[in-house]
Amino acid sequence: MVERLALLFVIGLILIAVVWCSRWWARRRLGTLQRASAETLWRALEVVPDGRPVVVAFSSPSCAACRTTQYPVLRALEQKSTPAPRIIAVDVSKKPAAADAFGVLTVPSTVVMSSVGRVMAANHGFAPVDLLAEQVRLAAAGSASASR
Repeated sequence: MVERLALLFVIGLILIAVVWCSRWWARRRLGTLQRASAETLWRALEVVPDGRPVVVAFSSPSCAACRTTQYPVLRALEQKSTPAPRIIAVDVSKKPAAADAFGVLTVPSTVVMSSVGRVMAANHGFAPVDLLAEQVRLAAAGSASASR
């Protein structure tokens, strides 16, 4: 009985360490993205800013979750958010340099940028519409305060 409790305790500690490390890694990756030059990110996307908050959606042709869950969320986001964000779809198999510039390791992934190109949020994996809408709202507010 004591052995089982000790084993459960060790497994619990390992799980806590894994969660802590993954959160630390995600914060570190976001910090790296936030320090990246806006010009570098726009160049990697091969687009120019148009004054709106941006959601960059990374996917691949083989990503079922991208087609069945993330794309419908992005369409709903366009209708739900004010201001309507610019959505840029990036196929990582066709633009590996863009995926590299944004540190994308898995699809679907989304990155929310302010209108001036400052990275506000990065989501690895599926992101629900409410989360993206809040991130777009914060990006729009960040753009407004940066332009003052």
